[in-house]
Amino acid sequence: MYHTNSFFALVIILVLASCSKPGNEPDLVTQPQPLTVQLSRNELAADGFDEVSITVKDQSNADVTSSSTIYLNNTVYNSTTFFTNTSGNYQIKATRGSATSSTVTLTANTPGPSAFTQKVLIEDFTGTWCGICPGTVIPLDAYTDTKPNLISVGVHGPAGSNDPFKYIYDSQLRTALGVTGVPTVILNRDTKWDNNTATLDALAQKRAVLGLALETSVSGTMVNVKARVKFDVTTSLPLKIVVLLAEDSLLYNQANYGHFGLPNPIPNFRQKNVLRTAATDIFGDNIPVASSTKANTWEKDYSFNATGYNMSNIKVIAFVLFDTNTQNRKGVLNVQVAKAGENKNFD
Repeated sequence: MYHTNSFFALVIILVLASCSKPGNEPDLVTQPQPLTVQLSRNELAADGFDEVSITVKDQSNADVTSSSTIYLNNTVYNSTTFFTNTSGNYQIKATRGSATSSTVTLTANTPGPSAFTQKVLIEDFTGTWCGICPGTVIPLDAYTDTKPNLISVGVHGPAGSNDPFKYIYDSQLRTALGVTGVPTVILNRDTKWDNNTATLDALAQKRAVLGLALETSVSGTMVNVKARVKFDVTTSLPLKIVVLLAEDSLLYNQANYGHFGLPNPIPNFRQKNVLRTAATDIFGDNIPVASSTKANTWEKDYSFNATGYNMSNIKVIAFVLFDTNTQNRKGVLNVQVAKAGENKNFD
């Protein structure tokens, strides 16, 4: 009996020993991460439009993005959508309470050369009555006359002045663009010019994400336009198109307070590309979002009544821009110009 009990005791000890594990043996069951960052893709094109969505999940796979803090290259990133114009690797992680996720790498690849030339819209707010304006207008016109990718428009005003070329919606444009006096030059409906021509050239060196073509014809006093937009990117962001009519080389006495040794007034001063009217809303008409896909071409017909204008000096200027405050992006994406009766293809 003694031997039998001893045998059973030995068996129990061996069984218990086999079910236990040493304290230094690793846990073979993988524990779920308390926090993970998930990207919709691990790569994107660095074209300023291609986007990647960022989502944060907890250990039960619940979406906790809204209650997490996202970091991009160790700096707080206040968005769940990432886009960039700069190629390279980006490190993304998240925290929530005391939990910190592992870091994931997002690669932004250089998109390659565009099929289009980048042009710059220059809106010069001026007036024939403005004696300090020649100090800006004369060098600006001289420079842009030699640079076909720098497309300038003269916006004359304000209402109530004796300027014969006042634009009817000058005050609305001034308010929207933050123009409080003249001369003021706005670049791509985004920033004020710093009077440095290198700034203009730098904008013209950016990669074009779309191009414009214009087909124009003249019938009596009417100018007809087919505006075409071709995309080098795909985007769901709302975009607008503006189509303007400008009259070049208008001659009028220009007030001048001593600039360049010229008299006051300067007789028969050339007023370049004076804004006359628009076939769209001056702030743009919508381009269908469904049309904004890479390699697609969207087009629309417009017309102007050019009664009273010198048809040989008429130009059509069209540009595409972001809708107001689209993901904190604003301004003109590209612009094109053609003389009335002439065509300008994508370039």
